[in-house]
Amino acid sequence: MKLWIVLLVVVIASSWSDISSSAEKTTYPPPRFPSYVKPPKSIDDVLPFARAAVRQTGGRTPLGLVERGTVLIVTDSVAEDLVMQAIKRAYEERGVKAQIVPEYDLVGVSKDDARKAKEAMRGYTSDQGYMEAERWINSRFADPEVPKKWLKERRPDLYKALFEKETQVAPQLKTTADKLTRKGLSDGLIKYLDKHPEVNAVFFQRGGRTATSRTLGEHSKKFFGNFIFDNRWELMNKAATFPGDVWRLAEERIIEPLGWVDRVQVSDPEGTNMSFDVDEKQAQAWAKGGYQQGHLYMFPHQATGRFPYSTVEYPAFTKEYNPRFLIKVNGIFAGTTNHTGSFPRIEVRLKDGYVVDVKGGGIYGEVWREFLKYPKINEVTYPFHDQPGYWWIYESGLGTNPKFFKRPDENMVGDNVSERNNAGVIHWGFGLRLHHGPDKPLESKEWMDFAAQHAWPNDHWWHIHNVLPTYRVRIRGTKNTWLTLIDKGELTAFKSPELRALASRYGDPKELLVDDWSPHLPGINAPGRYEDYAKDPWKTQMMVIKKIESSSYEYFYPALKAKK
Repeated sequence: MKLWIVLLVVVIASSWSDISSSAEKTTYPPPRFPSYVKPPKSIDDVLPFARAAVRQTGGRTPLGLVERGTVLIVTDSVAEDLVMQAIKRAYEERGVKAQIVPEYDLVGVSKDDARKAKEAMRGYTSDQGYMEAERWINSRFADPEVPKKWLKERRPDLYKALFEKETQVAPQLKTTADKLTRKGLSDGLIKYLDKHPEVNAVFFQRGGRTATSRTLGEHSKKFFGNFIFDNRWELMNKAATFPGDVWRLAEERIIEPLGWVDRVQVSDPEGTNMSFDVDEKQAQAWAKGGYQQGHLYMFPHQATGRFPYSTVEYPAFTKEYNPRFLIKVNGIFAGTTNHTGSFPRIEVRLKDGYVVDVKGGGIYGEVWREFLKYPKINEVTYPFHDQPGYWWIYESGLGTNPKFFKRPDENMVGDNVSERNNAGVIHWGFGLRLHHGPDKPLESKEWMDFAAQHAWPNDHWWHIHNVLPTYRVRIRGTKNTWLTLIDKGELTAFKSPELRALASRYGDPKELLVDDWSPHLPGINAPGRYEDYAKDPWKTQMMVIKKIESSSYEYFYPALKAKK
């Protein structure tokens, strides 16, 4: 078996080295945005995409994994009715019963009250990317009032920027918003599942699959994935129709070498430049825990401290625990976007895996620098860890579907999570998280109690997106054999002969495997100066959104025909 694996890695190294050598001669992919996503006029416009979605077995919303019984889909309060009707009908055509339950029904509030509460708490667009810090404080501390009080005393200006709007929210709306948190919704979902034993599969929330699963307790095995197909942007594109076997093979190609790696180097045109080494034992643990559909763990910390996902019986977990270890990463992480939106360019410097300096970033950087000095946060040793401190790098989530794109509507309500789903995009996350205790794949009570007792954060957040990264790994035992897994934002796996052969069953591989979206970065892959863009990224992003909405974007794909 070991000889077979060695031969496999040699073959992979040979083919990918050829790919990376030729790719180095190219420039960064130009901007792109799919031109074919149109507003539906009737359910008939939506049904072809819905039928594909309920057969999709890849990604964070693998509706096709449900083959029989009753599926429960928990929708956001702004889910599009036409889209949900189409998905329900498409499931029923397959003989699967579908229950569609809005989030607000789970917690006993009206649709109108839920909408008003969300608008009151989230009255900003993605120009305020620094509000990711507000979400961290409100959701990653057992008692958010403790860090709020600390920040207000030290930096009342930053406290005002993050929480002024929240303090003006009417008490009844704040109460409603509290019910709509992940914890409140999970508690409501557990009660619903207790009353509906016929439900054998659940899709819930837009992200955080392992975290969501943990909160469902004894119902966690019914959790199959997140639900993102609740609007035309997510459903009526080619991500839902992307062949699941091609998608899985691409992900397998990416994680195959991880167990054989001894060094990793990552760079991107916005300034990320970091590296780390792993020994043989660490690499094997990384490879064992690196799989999650549509969100591969390209850094060992997220792959450990958990029961890994099974690559055979996904979304089930394996039975063997993967203990946590900490890697000494050194270098710079830079960027201009996160899960909330955009901010002036930031640089986060790590020494031996730990954040030691934050430069730039506007208000986002200012708040981060303050919390680097939060009481005892650099001294505490969390449970199941052997080194002190919270500010370790934790996450390196890799998108793997070339048809996902950055949704313009999402940016207008202060969200930017769709960007991370595109193939080749990495979102880095900072701050410790332990997904499971060593006994079973559920929330560790020891971890949560420890964080609550000392008023410390219980989870990571603080994201930086790299949209055009280059990710290289060196194979252990070789003099200088490097594999390029991501080249300038493009997955090299899509260029492998066997993957292209499989893709040819569904059409032209050149069309099927091409990215339908590429970011718009002045001075890198678009006209303009990066220095100007980096000072105010939202100005460029808003320009792109307006051009998309007016059908005048010069980088539409396929290009729109000129009107006569």
